[in-house]
Amino acid sequence: MKGSTSKNDKWVTLSAIVTLLFIWWIASLFYPPIILPSPAETAGKALSLFREGKLLGELVVTLRRVLLAFTISLMVGTVAGAMIGKTKNLYLFVKPIITIVQTIPPISWIILAIIWMGLGGGAPIFVVMIATFPIFFFNAAHGINQVSKELLEMSEIFQVKRHRQLLDVYLPSLWPFISSAISICIGISWKTIVMAELLSSNSGVGASLGLARLQLETSEVLAWTLTMVIVGVTCEQLFQMLSDKTTVGKMSKCK
Repeated sequence: MKGSTSKNDKWVTLSAIVTLLFIWWIASLFYPPIILPSPAETAGKALSLFREGKLLGELVVTLRRVLLAFTISLMVGTVAGAMIGKTKNLYLFVKPIITIVQTIPPISWIILAIIWMGLGGGAPIFVVMIATFPIFFFNAAHGINQVSKELLEMSEIFQVKRHRQLLDVYLPSLWPFISSAISICIGISWKTIVMAELLSSNSGVGASLGLARLQLETSEVLAWTLTMVIVGVTCEQLFQMLSDKTTVGKMSKCK
């Protein structure tokens, strides 16, 4: 029964994608390629970029920046959120500051990053970190308060070592919150990095999008856009698969 439901979900998803492509193709018949190229023309442009080595080259540059910013934000945000979240008064003091950081539009951070760091790879990395840090912080702060006090008391009574407490008590309770933050931040990271590269860098997918826009290469703009959509969705699906296969992921699902 479960396998049948899963197959049905996949067919529904595939049908939605096919429908979207069909609508795109129909719409492209009424406009010139400079306004709206067809799916076939966009796919052809993507293939051309791949053969030239440009697609993979720029994608690797963007991927490196995303991974670096995402990793730093995940580690610092989670640790800071878990530590500060345990102390109510400290959390109440820090919360407004992080909230202000979170509500500042990414475009403002990009402009400030350009002023502070100049044009290059530093600004996109900084902006992704700023965009994702509050999410990791707040999720970890909420998650730390869900840790079972009974389990902590038992671990203290039986003198369980600190690293075992971390792995067997804290992490399973925190994981649903961290996992949710990771899923959200994967999408945010890709959107933010492209916008930041468009305005502050001469390399990466965002910079390539900006150049295609100046040259009125609409098919190339759509090719880069679809590439980022595919990469973003793939990253999220891979993370979900890995999460489901880990011991912590299975434990958190059973709760």
